[in-house]
Amino acid sequence: MNVQLTANYALRSDGTQFIVSQRKIVDPSKAPGYKAVEGAPAPELRERWDDVAYYPLNAVGLHVALDSVRVRSAVAAADSAETLAEFMAVLSTETAELVSAINAAGSLDFTVKLGA
Repeated sequence: MNVQLTANYALRSDGTQFIVSQRKIVDPSKAPGYKAVEGAPAPELRERWDDVAYYPLNAVGLHVALDSVRVRSAVAAADSAETLAEFMAVLSTETAELVSAINAAGSLDFTVKLGA
């Protein structure tokens, strides 16, 4: 299993656990010790997926993995939130987007209700 949950998070399984992966953009020119070569084009940005969390391969593990992605996405999106109300609004938006993505990929008789 390898499922893209959001633009920056994916959920996969190795048969023994659920693994949450996060997308990172790597800019080689920001690496310590990087020296630009005169006349050479700048190095290209590249995408990397890092494993950031592991959960048991059961219903509770799946629920916690999805909730983890929801909260991580909200925290990343709410970096300018100054009040709890602003953060909760971002969390609500991220929750709706994640539920929509999961429901869109599922069959017609399958829906997800986080926190239900």
